[in-house]
Amino acid sequence: MGIAENYKIVPVLINPTDFGASADLDSIDMTNYHKATFIFSFGTCGAAVVHSFNSGVSEGAKTTAVACKGALGGAAIGTAVADSAASCDVLGAWQACTTTLSLVATTKMTVFEVDASAMTLGHNWLTGTIAAASGIASVVAILEPRYSGNMSGTALK
Repeated sequence: MGIAENYKIVPVLINPTDFGASADLDSIDMTNYHKATFIFSFGTCGAAVVHSFNSGVSEGAKTTAVACKGALGGAAIGTAVADSAASCDVLGAWQACTTTLSLVATTKMTVFEVDASAMTLGHNWLTGTIAAASGIASVVAILEPRYSGNMSGTALK
């Protein structure tokens, strides 16, 4: 079975234009999921990008910060060095974050993992936010389901 049959793939920010000072990702209803892994692909950004994740009782509510961990790609997107960590698809060390984790992300990939168990009890909605002076980004989340099932329904509302 492939990734799409075992996990839920959700585009949460597909915006190839400048996102300005900040952008919220589409909110995800985490009721049926254990974990969300966010894969960010950044074009040129005006400054370090701050990633944050918050939970709430409704779509778009950012009531409580959610702990997460994040890692930065080893080089600019499109760069590869044989047998080296200086490649775009090799992640650096995972870093814990309680509210935000700031990573320089000029044409780089970042990956963040958020466990649903870290969300406040009663908060089913998870909303990510990115902030920088300016930038271009696309983001896809891969959700680990609580229950198996091919072609699950939407995690967005």
